[in-house]
Amino acid sequence: MPDLLVTGTDTGVGKTVVAAALVAGLRARGVRAVGFKPAETGVSDGDESDSARLARASGEALPLAAPLLRLAEPLAPAVAAARAGVRIEPREIEARVEGLRRGGYALVVEGAGGVMVPIAWDYTVLDLASHCGLEAVIVGRAGLGTLNHVALTAAMLRSRRIPVRGVVLNGRRAAGDLAESTNPAALARMLPDLRIVELPLLEGDGVIEGAVPYLSPLLS
Repeated sequence: MPDLLVTGTDTGVGKTVVAAALVAGLRARGVRAVGFKPAETGVSDGDESDSARLARASGEALPLAAPLLRLAEPLAPAVAAARAGVRIEPREIEARVEGLRRGGYALVVEGAGGVMVPIAWDYTVLDLASHCGLEAVIVGRAGLGTLNHVALTAAMLRSRRIPVRGVVLNGRRAAGDLAESTNPAALARMLPDLRIVELPLLEGDGVIEGAVPYLSPLLS
């Protein structure tokens, strides 16, 4: 398995659940996998952070996998950092990635928002994937609008020769609407070389564990 980037077509599409489930699925197969989110914003006291969910799926406390930037304002990392008077250094992110690799870990890296979101002003999620040799998993909404968002994301990744391992359409409801029911087949025609995975709307405890079987095709 290559190291993975889990990126979204937008914010709030379920990247953390997918990333954590991929980590859990890899570990269930005997792979020493760990989740890493370099920059985390919108972190509120009392709520479980994205990084905490990734750490729980990883099954071990790893200081090296802690985020390099954690800020309260729910903004793109470069924007939140500028407002806070701090900066995340791209070389520090890449050094963390290499440190985890030297430690023998397979990585599932969660991006911030979509591929063009600036982690630093001169360093996007796309740059992170390119510089670190990551293979992308795209997470998008199940419903209306996702065809354009997924296709644009895939095009940007391919423009930098970043392999796309698959697309996860997240949150399909049991009684989904017309767009939710037709989007998987439409994307399969638009992006015939990509694996399209449907992840139903999962709620309550055990969401990450419940997502693992649906995402197993991305691990083979």
